[in-house]
Amino acid sequence: MLISHRHRFIYTKTIKTAGTSVEIYFEEACIPPGSDVVRGHGIAETVTEAGVIGYRGVDPGESRWYNHLPASNIRELAGAEIWDSYFKFCVIRNPFDKLVSLWWAYIGYNERYGEIIRDFSSIKAEFAGWCVEAAANAVDRNKYLIDGQVAVDDFIRYESLLADLERVCIRVGYPFRPDQLGRYKGGLRKSARPSVDYYDAPAAQAVYDAFRWELDYFGYTGPSEDCQRAIVDR
Repeated sequence: MLISHRHRFIYTKTIKTAGTSVEIYFEEACIPPGSDVVRGHGIAETVTEAGVIGYRGVDPGESRWYNHLPASNIRELAGAEIWDSYFKFCVIRNPFDKLVSLWWAYIGYNERYGEIIRDFSSIKAEFAGWCVEAAANAVDRNKYLIDGQVAVDDFIRYESLLADLERVCIRVGYPFRPDQLGRYKGGLRKSARPSVDYYDAPAAQAVYDAFRWELDYFGYTGPSEDCQRAIVDR
């Protein structure tokens, strides 16, 4: 998460949405010019007169500000005046694609990694079983909802990342330099098959049940017609 006093914005960070890439892209706005703050994929909680960069790493420990801090906590820590007057945004992604990306990150640390990616039938079976159990835990709408209401001013869609990034840059007065947008945490996905191919009916149902709000609000659609028919029939 980020707060920039110079550009008067707040960025809340969702999971598996290119969130780290967007966070690093904008973090220059949150530290003093010429700062000697040590930066990289990971970063310590950084609070200066220019703004805030939340801790970015595996375990935030005692950090008050950290990467996936919920919107309500940011509002409480920043105060109502800053929260109400600053431009707030985050990145969202089709939940069906988000879960596939999350699974690839998950099995990257799994000792059965080599066995799982042997062929796509193994991938699909492993993913579908995992998804039924994991979908509800992947919900992170507390990054953009407070008390059930939308709490941010704009959404960057993963599916139109550069165009939406440019719009936000113009809004907050930050340079739009698409060549500076990194691909952090990329490369984990070892199959080029589209996300729709990963789903059977139970897995699709699990995502639909968990992310019903996102599917309705953002107009995202599910995997295949066969899976959709199975969901309707249940």
